[in-house]
Amino acid sequence: MLKVLFDHCTPRPLKRKFGPGIRVTEAQEENLAKIRNGKLEQAASKRGYDALITVDTDFAKPVYFLEYRMPVVLLRAIPSARVPASSFLIPSVKRALLAGLDPGLYIWDNYKGTILFARSLDENDEMRDYRYGL
Repeated sequence: MLKVLFDHCTPRPLKRKFGPGIRVTEAQEENLAKIRNGKLEQAASKRGYDALITVDTDFAKPVYFLEYRMPVVLLRAIPSARVPASSFLIPSVKRALLAGLDPGLYIWDNYKGTILFARSLDENDEMRDYRYGL
């Protein structure tokens, strides 16, 4: 079973959408709510989490994602419709997590339900960029 940590700003109702195969824990439950961005990813990695999910666009800043050692999934949604739009993304995020994502940043776009951009490290710690639907 995969262990996924929700950042403090990720809408709670999304937690129920993951279902079997993925155990989702909120940052608040781990006393990590006050830790931000790159340090949160490091803390999650040290605690044995397999991925971090957030809606915080600060995670996409290069100062952070160059250091990620686990998949960080950024759900990009329209602010006024964040929960409904993000709910649409969960099935494809779940499939990708279960299939295995390399460490790095993955931005899911609410319009297409797919990865819009990803930057990850391969098995040789070399950076790879992917662009989808651009």
